[in-house]
Amino acid sequence: MLNEEASSVSSVVGKVSGVGVALLFLSGCASGAGAVDPGATAGAIELAVSETCAADSAPECVDVNGEYVMVPDAGFSLAGVESIAVAGDEVGNAVDVTLTSEGAAVVESAAAEAAQAGDDSRLVIKVGGEVLSAVAVAEPLEGEHFLLALPPELSAEEFTERVGRG
Repeated sequence: MLNEEASSVSSVVGKVSGVGVALLFLSGCASGAGAVDPGATAGAIELAVSETCAADSAPECVDVNGEYVMVPDAGFSLAGVESIAVAGDEVGNAVDVTLTSEGAAVVESAAAEAAQAGDDSRLVIKVGGEVLSAVAVAEPLEGEHFLLALPPELSAEEFTERVGRG
């Protein structure tokens, strides 16, 4: 179901499939919908490339939004966040994230690695020390802006606070 949703917007934002939480990159300028939180001008998200795993196969194999993924204790890279805006109502519970140029380079590198690693590879995203999602990346991504669909239990405000702690 989520892959179908990602496919329906692929002509606008590139090809990305996700498990649980969608990560959609925009090339060029973001839509700017929603109110920008003026306090969200700094922070970071953490990224690592990992693989899916069978439940209970290893202590590092954890449930991330309904899919089991190896989550390493180390090996995460920090991607700097410049600003966060609440996405428009048509997107649902989502945020529009603008990365620093260095942060965009980190995300692009990690996404390219995940795309090249194959179908079992996932881009694991941690925010504020907590794993938020594990996203299947179909092809390399570019740009300093991305739209991140949040799990229902995580508000945009809480996400913004976690990024500030990152």
